[in-house]
Amino acid sequence: MLRDMEEEGVSPTVATFNILVNSFCKQGSVKDAELAVQEMVRRGLCPNVITYSALIDGYCLRGEIDEAEKVLNGMTEKDLAPNIITYNSLINGYCKKKQIDKARHLFQEIQDKGLIPDVITYNSMLQGLFESGNPAAARELFNKMQAKGVAPNIYTYRILLHGMCKNSECYDALALFRSLESKELMEDVGLYNILIDGCSKCGKPNLAVDLFDKLLLEGLKPTVRTYTVMISVHCQQGLFGKAKELLRNMEEKGCLANSVTYNVIVQEFLKEKAFEEAEILLEEMISRGFSPDSTTFEMLLNQIPSTRQDSPMQTIIQKLTNIK
Repeated sequence: MLRDMEEEGVSPTVATFNILVNSFCKQGSVKDAELAVQEMVRRGLCPNVITYSALIDGYCLRGEIDEAEKVLNGMTEKDLAPNIITYNSLINGYCKKKQIDKARHLFQEIQDKGLIPDVITYNSMLQGLFESGNPAAARELFNKMQAKGVAPNIYTYRILLHGMCKNSECYDALALFRSLESKELMEDVGLYNILIDGCSKCGKPNLAVDLFDKLLLEGLKPTVRTYTVMISVHCQQGLFGKAKELLRNMEEKGCLANSVTYNVIVQEFLKEKAFEEAEILLEEMISRGFSPDSTTFEMLLNQIPSTRQDSPMQTIIQKLTNIK
């Protein structure tokens, strides 16, 4: 790209190199990004806060926090003041690596320096707190975020609902969802998916069914994930006929089942020892180009001793064993 520009008589600027560095980092090619920075310096251009922020983000995306910290230290040595974008990348990196204490320390440090955390900062911290098993601290931070006038976005609520459900706080998650006043939020199928899945995993299948019915009544379109979770819910309630019916209905409505959907329903039928139905679904699954995942495959192998040698199930297992 640089060569093409120069052939056209256009000299690359700092902004040009920043685009290049950011692009390399987003692709995970941080070493190429570093080479681009070296080329900037060679041409007499000075990397700025945008350049270094992109590098820090690139290293954090790769989980190389030590390298990101080195870039940050290099910035301060050059008297370049990191901005909130710089710190957001590092806080997110700490949270992803489950280094929540470092994230909390940096979160406080940036405020001491006079920087104001934005919704991205809070989202990273909320996710980090939930994933580190601190739901109470996450909810406290959410309250502080609102008190400081930082408006939550759709990602904030997805993080909150998922975190609450994962920590068996389904009723609190439902209460928060029902308190939302924004039409945009109330019509987000992603929020419904999180709650339906969360209620299912919390052992509240009736709540999951109610949410699914509400989603349909609101005229919203379920995604393949919505249908997959509901198929699992019906199976867990022993409603295998409804599960199969939903599998057919979703396709009639233009939502094609994927590999996860088939693995979920096959596993549930195998658990119930409904081998004939499992065989039919397995054949259908394979004919569509999907393969059993490791859990389904292990469940199938466990059926070998109790399955007749001439049964369709044995033929399927033999085929899959040869593929594996």
